[in-house]
Amino acid sequence: MKNTILVYGWYNQGNVGDELFKEAFKHLFPEYQFIFIDKITKNSLKDVAAVFIGGGSFLYAPLNMEDGAFELLKQQKLFYIGMGPETAIHNEHVELMKGAKLIAVRSTVQSDVIRNINPNTLVIPDIVYSLQSLVKKESPRDRSVLIIPNTAVVPSWQDPNWKHAAWNYFKSEFAQFLDTLVDSGYSIKFLAMCQNQKSDDHYAAIEIINHMSNKESNLLLNDSLASIEEVTQVISGYSTVVTQRFHGIVLAEMARVPYVSLYHHDKLKHCSPGDGIFLSYYGITKVQLLSGFKNAQKKFSTPIPIETNIFEGLRDSVLQLIDDG
Repeated sequence: MKNTILVYGWYNQGNVGDELFKEAFKHLFPEYQFIFIDKITKNSLKDVAAVFIGGGSFLYAPLNMEDGAFELLKQQKLFYIGMGPETAIHNEHVELMKGAKLIAVRSTVQSDVIRNINPNTLVIPDIVYSLQSLVKKESPRDRSVLIIPNTAVVPSWQDPNWKHAAWNYFKSEFAQFLDTLVDSGYSIKFLAMCQNQKSDDHYAAIEIINHMSNKESNLLLNDSLASIEEVTQVISGYSTVVTQRFHGIVLAEMARVPYVSLYHHDKLKHCSPGDGIFLSYYGITKVQLLSGFKNAQKKFSTPIPIETNIFEGLRDSVLQLIDDG
């Protein structure tokens, strides 16, 4: 019997969220071996029990694949798991979704559209939440703030003027907000959740720090986080998180740390259970940031409101569909 599952997504890119997807899939399906790829080749589709597409928000884009792989892919037992449905859906994904055994999306946004493509569609929380039992917590340091920036909002020279204007305005207001926190006795640190040769959140952090009056060389954390235990141990050590990354929200929820989400994309705006404060990145002011930060300072007195049987149900459904052929 084939015991390998191929998973396609944005893997091996130094992105904490996507690397945690690996851990989640292995945790949910320990009876299978996994191969994680960011490009589908004809050879990669040989001798696999199933192909998972997910997780993440990339339905808007064509698949990265070798010529001739698409027709072979359509012949596989195909599952979409942990996908963000907030964007437009590329025609390649529409065609594959029609024949998928099961689709599990992480938001209700556009879920009706996806159900029209394939009725066998579930809405589940992000699959990283399935690792809740592995969370490792520290006692938070008083008046400490973890900033999780996102280099995706930093424009390059060929980007449209509105993106330059939005970034320049944001980093000025955000730097003022951070200076106010520091002047009020808060300690701040920046955590890069994506680090590769072309996309590194340190780039965004450095531009913001350069705009601050209270700039210091030690504001950047250089932790290389590889597991749910490591990343939640770091995050739980702070009294507040301010995040521009989706899995900054997920991890703050899991560690039960108050947070502010600064959303430039719908996936950071529509997030369950959504116990934090959500503010638009575009046009945000120092005053709004301070108000949102103050409103986020509630304590999580209850466990995260996600039932583990949701993921058990997903697991059982997938295993049955693989076995049934």
